Amino acid sequence: MEYVEDIKLSDSRRVLVGAGARALFYPTLVYNLVRNKLQAEFRWWDQIQEFLLLGAVPFPSDVKRLKDLGVRGVITLNEPYETLVPTSLYKAHGIDHLVLPTRDYLFAPSIDDICQAVNFIHGKTLLKQATYVHCKAGRGRSTTIVICYLVQHRHMSPDVAYAFVRSIRPRVLLASAQRQMCSHLMTVL
Repeated sequence: MEYVEDIKLSDSRRVLVGAGARALFYPTLVYNLVRNKLQAEFRWWDQIQEFLLLGAVPFPSDVKRLKDLGVRGVITLNEPYETLVPTSLYKAHGIDHLVLPTRDYLFAPSIDDICQAVNFIHGKTLLKQATYVHCKAGRGRSTTIVICYLVQHRHMSPDVAYAFVRSIRPRVLLASAQRQMCSHLMTVL
């Protein structure tokens, strides 16, 4: 019975955080846009490795710029209401689009989604094509994927991978569930 109550609490928390994330999406997006314009160190995206970029939710006007940077794959970790570029626009530019809806703030992508994303990045890298991994701000959900890729394919520990990513994109910040998922990946491999 206690397990059922834990699930209900988790579901309640998920609904509450989801409602808050939805309400805060546009105000925080505008805040990020203003910071991007005013602070040079607040970049919309950063190149983590030769074929791997990490950043915030792209706008339709960013798709050509991403293509010009060699991006041929985009991983979107946003929920549908947070997604600003339709898959059809990516396809029109020759960019593959992997959509893995993940709730914002306290939540991490599932292990299945992480494995799918890591394999997607690796496949593009083998073709010498860049992948852009994003969530709303390029801080948590997308960082989780990038760290897991570095753990699996660059043989870094989760802590070393996190420090490496943070040295390039200082504002990354993992929630507890995201950090746990990065560590859990070590046991799955």
